[in-house]
Amino acid sequence: MANKLDKIYSKAKVTITENDRVKAVLQEARAKIEKIGESTEEKSIFIRQLQLLIRMVKAHFSGEYHAFSMPTILSVIFALVYFITPIDLIPDFIPALGLSDDISIVYFIFKSISDDIERFEEWESSLNAQAD
Repeated sequence: MANKLDKIYSKAKVTITENDRVKAVLQEARAKIEKIGESTEEKSIFIRQLQLLIRMVKAHFSGEYHAFSMPTILSVIFALVYFITPIDLIPDFIPALGLSDDISIVYFIFKSISDDIERFEEWESSLNAQAD
């Protein structure tokens, strides 16, 4: 178990150093989200969380938002890399269980960076208010 997590963490560390890799992770995450479907409330929440993480990474790497620390952005990238990795702790092809570990990881990351998420959402809201 730890070996798989270490490999995904290492991939996340390499990913944050190259914009092309970041873009590829975001693209893969978006594609996988489209395949999930919002069949349950849990999946709907999970999809909204993933979409927020994608927006956070995009804003950070585009230079629009500068408030994330390196550990925060690494945690977000780790969650997205974990999500797109098909063979993780519970392989995604296992019916009913395949996403449970992905949901748990994203939930854990969300809880651990909740202050950063709150500030980012406030920043997003201020942009939307200015656009109106």
